[in-house]
Amino acid sequence: MVQQIEEFPLKQVRIRPYGERGFLLDGFGSAERGWIEQTLRCDPPEALEDCVWGADNYLLLFVRPVEEAILRTWLNRLQGASGSMTAIAQRIEVPVIYDGPDLKAVAEATGLSEAEVIAIHSAPEYRVRMMGFTPGFPYLDGLDPRLHLERKASPRDRIEPGAVAIGGSHAGIYSVASPGGWHLLGRTELPLFRPELAKGSDCEARDIFTLSAGDTVKFIPS
Repeated sequence: MVQQIEEFPLKQVRIRPYGERGFLLDGFGSAERGWIEQTLRCDPPEALEDCVWGADNYLLLFVRPVEEAILRTWLNRLQGASGSMTAIAQRIEVPVIYDGPDLKAVAEATGLSEAEVIAIHSAPEYRVRMMGFTPGFPYLDGLDPRLHLERKASPRDRIEPGAVAIGGSHAGIYSVASPGGWHLLGRTELPLFRPELAKGSDCEARDIFTLSAGDTVKFIPS
């Protein structure tokens, strides 16, 4: 049995049991989030099977039941080493044709010109906060507050893959054909979800999904 450690440097991080083989980590700030992401990518705890990245938490699932003290020990051990780790997150440039059906309406709602909306939307380097909604759909942090708009009151029945959109405080890219209530600014030919590549036991997630939580995204007007 692992002895309970007396001092846990990241006191604000809550570790809560989740089922028989999981723990939920939450209660951390942006600085702690970045550190935890880096350590999960570079040196995950022993017996970790999967990690589900949420908007403000992480669900860690293990191949077998483990004690909470093991996870706390891992966090303590890696705190001092995080600065020397090599990040695995990628920077992805996404070419965008800004001809979306909501571009004019977004300009009118924000008091901007269409050209200004395009310039503001394509200026930041976004960060993939989490993946969800549909396979390969990224929730992107970094949208300029001038483009924060409530989602459409009446969602569309079908939005085509590659639609570049904004909703609330996030930007996103539709990965598959689906209903949706975000405002469509443009489209990209970059595929985000390639299920046809999911063949064989040696297939990696990066083969199927272009983006992953923690990646950065730069929209390039084309």
